Amino acid sequence: MDKVTLENKLEKIRAKQEKLERAWRKTGNKELLQFFIDIMPKVLNVERCSIFILDPEEDQAWLQCGTGLEEKQVTVPTTGSVVGRVISSGKPWMDMDLQSSVGEHDVVSMKTGFVARNTLCVPVFGVSTDTVTGAIQVLNKRGQGQYTDEDKALLGRLAYQLQMNIESIFLRQEMAKISEEMKKKIEQLEVLLEK
Repeated sequence: MDKVTLENKLEKIRAKQEKLERAWRKTGNKELLQFFIDIMPKVLNVERCSIFILDPEEDQAWLQCGTGLEEKQVTVPTTGSVVGRVISSGKPWMDMDLQSSVGEHDVVSMKTGFVARNTLCVPVFGVSTDTVTGAIQVLNKRGQGQYTDEDKALLGRLAYQLQMNIESIFLRQEMAKISEEMKKKIEQLEVLLEK
């Protein structure tokens, strides 16, 4: 394949990638996820709900969407945080007394101004990989109530229903990283072709 043909193919691939990125940023699955973030606090009688996506290369989880928060406003490590514990173990976690322990929730509280008193968090498994790709967390059960088995089951059902959407975001994140690496390699090849 000659240099001009190769450059034309590379340019077409770049244009398609940019178009996909724009379309993803415009819509993605954010509206559906935000809908659940809006209704889950009412359904479970909690103050907040958040959906986190695992970034295994950075060993952290970032906020996809959450009550009163922007995307990626919060990131938490996979160790030392409730979300990280749930992602690492693949098991739900409940803590009715977060204020009696020091942890990542204190760092997030300082950053956001929201104090977490209690939490229920469940993992989200990938459809194609059967590995944990994220977590859904609710905070601050209203009144003197405790989280129930029904709350845990409902949040688990939501995680199951959202698993394809969340895995799509997870895979999209991986594709973006690979795309960036490919772009660097292509630029290196272009420099070599110009010689």
